[in-house]
Amino acid sequence: MNAATLLTRLYPPAVRERWGEDIRHEVSASGIRSWPDTLVGAARLWLHPGDWPETGTGQTRRVLTVALFALTATTGLLLRSAEPSTTLTADIRHPSTSLWLAPLLLGIALAAPLPPLRGEALRRLTAVAVHTLAAPAAAVVALCLMAWSGMADHLAGFADAAAVLYYWLTLGFVALRLCTLVARVARTAPLPSTRRLSAALLYIGTGLALAASQNLLAALRTVPHPGSLAETLALGLLAAATISAGHDMRRKRA
Repeated sequence: MNAATLLTRLYPPAVRERWGEDIRHEVSASGIRSWPDTLVGAARLWLHPGDWPETGTGQTRRVLTVALFALTATTGLLLRSAEPSTTLTADIRHPSTSLWLAPLLLGIALAAPLPPLRGEALRRLTAVAVHTLAAPAAAVVALCLMAWSGMADHLAGFADAAAVLYYWLTLGFVALRLCTLVARVARTAPLPSTRRLSAALLYIGTGLALAASQNLLAALRTVPHPGSLAETLALGLLAAATISAGHDMRRKRA
């Protein structure tokens, strides 16, 4: 795969389908000097879903639904990569440090594609879920068995590094397959309306902004740690991007 094709794939699906060949040809002809503008153009379009062409009914809503769950999975992996923190918790016994979860979970609920609660639809959903999640479930079971056996406590050197790598690959695999499940369900289930999606984007963005703010306030009270600052910056960027897309969808609805 050459650089022009790779850069073109960074654009939203509808844009690729409508103008992908033109973009690829232009990037290929212009060479490396066009790469920064191409990256900026892709990022700008992801922040303005209201500008996407509709090459299929509900395409924009379907892509945004999957993107929201991918964003949530990325956030989970980001927070898991940091050391356990008292700044951001997910515990009802610590409401002040768990406040950021409330708008985020509300946004996820609003964005979820919900199939009809009827026998045939539920059977199809169950079959799709089993087919999609069987492999990651097996990987998680193997990880849990390793932890429960106490084997991980006695590993060293290469074996310990391999166990850590397996742990992170498992988390990434689970996140990927969950997003795949949402994409497959979204093909047949009724999609959330534009109004619901714009609200979901704004709620999730608000949750991420709260998380970034809590991290920043905690860092200002103590000696800043590079890992915490990087996490705060990443959360802030994700929040800004999500809120921007939410406002753009609201403008489209208006």
